[in-house]
Amino acid sequence: MTATSDSTPPDGTGYDALIFDWDGTLVDSRQVCFDGLARALDDVGVVLDPAWYWPREAIASPDLLVQWELEFGELPEPADEIIVRCRTYVMAAAPSLVVIDENVQIARAAHARGQRLAIGSNASTNTVAAGLGATGLDRLFRTVVTWSDVPAGRGKPAPDIYLLAARQLDVPPGRCLVYEDADAGVAAALAAGMHVFNVRTRQLHS
Repeated sequence: MTATSDSTPPDGTGYDALIFDWDGTLVDSRQVCFDGLARALDDVGVVLDPAWYWPREAIASPDLLVQWELEFGELPEPADEIIVRCRTYVMAAAPSLVVIDENVQIARAAHARGQRLAIGSNASTNTVAAGLGATGLDRLFRTVVTWSDVPAGRGKPAPDIYLLAARQLDVPPGRCLVYEDADAGVAAALAAGMHVFNVRTRQLHS
């Protein structure tokens, strides 16, 4: 693996497809996601400690609750029911999402060039769909692959989400450039055999 630093994100020309993470890459949803899970847990009398959550924020919420139970014991309510409420709260807050303009502009320019675009996200299909509709980004992305589309436990850092996105785009993984903001997502893209630009560290990994 090689990594190069660049203050300017690559525009994606030279690749057959661009795949974007959702949370933290196309939209600033950190607080929305935390508040949704915290509220869902509070409904059953559980306090979500921010100091525990934030280092794990890139983990899909169902997988996160598996970790919670391993560390703290069984939740008062089945995790699946907590996740349903969490997603309801996140979807309701979709109108408050703020797009990350620098990365969205890359997607808009690629769309105008006719490049193939996809989203690959550890979020659920319904929460991403709500966010896409609220931000108007649904016009750019016809291919959306989420945690809901792969086997349980195979979200990022496993490569499954990105490999499925490449298959749906009909593009070899090596011809895809991924835009990511989390270490787990970078690891997933590299495991899929793709190039990936970390929008947080400004590094291109290949």
